[in-house]
Amino acid sequence: MQKNFGAPVVGLNPSYTPNISNLQTGFALEAEKLFVDYQASQEYAADLFNTLHPRAGQPEFVPELLDARQVILFKSMRGQKLNLEKLKKEAKSLLKAIKASEKLAVHRITTNHPKIQVGAKELEDLKLTDIQHVLARENGFDSWPKLKHHLLDLETTARFIASGGKIDTPKTAHIRCGNDIGKLLELAGFQGDFHEVIDPFAIGPVFPRKTGEKALAIRGAYIDGMLGEYLPPEEKRSLFEISVKEQTFLESLPANYEEVTLWFEHDAFDQLCLAHIMHHMAEQPLPLSFDLTLVQVDHFPGVKRFLGLGNLGPEPEAISLLYQQRLEITPAMIAFGARVWDAFTSRNPIDLWRLVQETNVPLPLMQNAMRRMLSELPELKSGLGFTEMLALTILKKEGPLAARRVFLFLLAEHDPQPYHGDIMFFGVLKNLWQGERPAIEIVGEINAPGPAKEIVKLTEYGEQLLAGDANWLAANKTTRWVGGVEINSQFEKNWFFDPETGPVLLD
Repeated sequence: MQKNFGAPVVGLNPSYTPNISNLQTGFALEAEKLFVDYQASQEYAADLFNTLHPRAGQPEFVPELLDARQVILFKSMRGQKLNLEKLKKEAKSLLKAIKASEKLAVHRITTNHPKIQVGAKELEDLKLTDIQHVLARENGFDSWPKLKHHLLDLETTARFIASGGKIDTPKTAHIRCGNDIGKLLELAGFQGDFHEVIDPFAIGPVFPRKTGEKALAIRGAYIDGMLGEYLPPEEKRSLFEISVKEQTFLESLPANYEEVTLWFEHDAFDQLCLAHIMHHMAEQPLPLSFDLTLVQVDHFPGVKRFLGLGNLGPEPEAISLLYQQRLEITPAMIAFGARVWDAFTSRNPIDLWRLVQETNVPLPLMQNAMRRMLSELPELKSGLGFTEMLALTILKKEGPLAARRVFLFLLAEHDPQPYHGDIMFFGVLKNLWQGERPAIEIVGEINAPGPAKEIVKLTEYGEQLLAGDANWLAANKTTRWVGGVEINSQFEKNWFFDPETGPVLLD
């Protein structure tokens, strides 16, 4: 297979920073159009509802605008196979919609065309090449030729897979924090072993000597209290068992493999797992006895709201193409990842803050993810972390919502760097309604299988927290952790976070 790519997706640097306001406006306009088209019995709209709305098949289902929003948000996170001919047709349709001043079309152009954004070009002067440029930017490329190059690379890779070609060897280990790509690797003809690293370092206490039994007991008790009710019995395993298994596997790599590929996206959950592995690698004699490579992505063409490798869709050529673009992990990357792990597990968050202030670091996406983790320290006024504040913001804007919808809105259009899985977020919500002075309250329950059936709404105290007129730690018994930093309402002083100046220790 080829190794030179004119339009690589795998990289070390952030490809973009989502503008949350633009994202929300775009989704709202898409939902309005879908809702109108559904009411007009347009086939595509009915198909979208039937595919993406869990209640669409029920006889009594009469969708509202909120349902259309849900469909659009789910659609934004699904991988859609791109086709050059369809993209050319879309460009022509979009240009026509611009000429007709359709709101959604205008929004897409004004948020994605550089010359329109700075006033160097007017909408009425747009040509087809301008629209193609916008489509390329929407898919993560800075030019139409690069988007075409990517599609050609995918076609070449698909033919290679169909021919029975093998892209790796049985002496390759593929490491991922979850099992979302395991099946895709099989479909793409990978021969190496697939291994999961699944300890959720983004929640609960994380100590420097993580494998110590006492530390793991503290961590395990915290996570069980936060997430236990949402986990089915078959998924409950002791953290000690998980930790020992993962450590044993990492120690076995030199004896069993010639190449080890780490598969991680940009979010804090993944980047903490990556830092943990880098910390282990830093303790090994260098050079390593195997090739250590990295597949790291923060976007993929065809996925509007890219959250992770699980968004890629069912076609195996995407995962195979990413593997071909894998990067060599350098000693500098290993050293930086180890420093991040030491700083994250420190009891003093200033260590991590200093790391995120450094310039020209070898792993910028990891640095961004650590800034997001620091934002989980209590906010100066409310005493809540960033995720908790986002949950309250969503309920303030939307009114009462099912917990599942709060999570969807957080994931798809509110959190600039989401890293929570569903049960992790439900644990956050639970804390907000279980406090002595709850910020949200349960007002009903949806009729659906699975956990998190609660319908929740903002309380008057929650309104005060959002306005900065109340402090959660002053009114509620609280113990939570961000890495090695314990936040405890019983402490005389706690660490708070100012996004401009960093962590500060206050009464």
